[in-house]
Amino acid sequence: MRPMACPRLSEAKVFLPGLRRDLLVGASRFPIHANPTLDLLPISEGGLFGYELLPDGDARAYLIIGRDAQGEPTLRKTVYAGGASSGLQLATIDGRAVSRRVDRGSVNTRTSEVKFVDWPMAVESTWRQFLALFPQGPCRPIAIPQGPHRCLDEALSIAYSYLAIWDPFIMFCGLPNEAQQGFALFREPGEHGELVFQRPDIWMLRWRAPPHAVYESWSIALPDIDVSSDAKHLDSAS
Repeated sequence: MRPMACPRLSEAKVFLPGLRRDLLVGASRFPIHANPTLDLLPISEGGLFGYELLPDGDARAYLIIGRDAQGEPTLRKTVYAGGASSGLQLATIDGRAVSRRVDRGSVNTRTSEVKFVDWPMAVESTWRQFLALFPQGPCRPIAIPQGPHRCLDEALSIAYSYLAIWDPFIMFCGLPNEAQQGFALFREPGEHGELVFQRPDIWMLRWRAPPHAVYESWSIALPDIDVSSDAKHLDSAS
């Protein structure tokens, strides 16, 4: 992953909460015809950093809203066509791709991007595109659970306070529950680490930049996780 595709900690801790606020404001104006619950997955992919919208239901298209390498608001739409393969397929042998004919039933994708002059326009277009994915069913407001996002916001801020002199890049792969697998941190060759969440409320930070090493852990308690934005830090340990 090239650094330009990933944000630095200093950017991630500010950009994600701000973009999420804009999306929440926009969501209140666009009730949808379907199960209204969705998740926002932080993602850095193909030069775009932002959120992928993951609906709680079947969809043939997925949307990513974020900033491109030049900082411009961008909406990326990926449409999946065709059925998925029924079983595992050999992809490589000793690191080399296996040449094979693609079956008719395999999945094809089509990706398009639109850039905007400002974030309000990008957010409005995102919700209109999302609305079009669910044209049937009862019309209800969109719900976005906030607890895990607020925990991540706080964890990014704390991690940055420990690593400000390096301000490493952080990689977001756009996976559900990715925090439990760990977010990779990197900068110059030989400088790397990870930020990992362990249930119920422990975050662990590991960073090596020879001759320095940082090993920290802390807990984040959000008493009223979907109402209050105040976080309390407990049991910080070095």
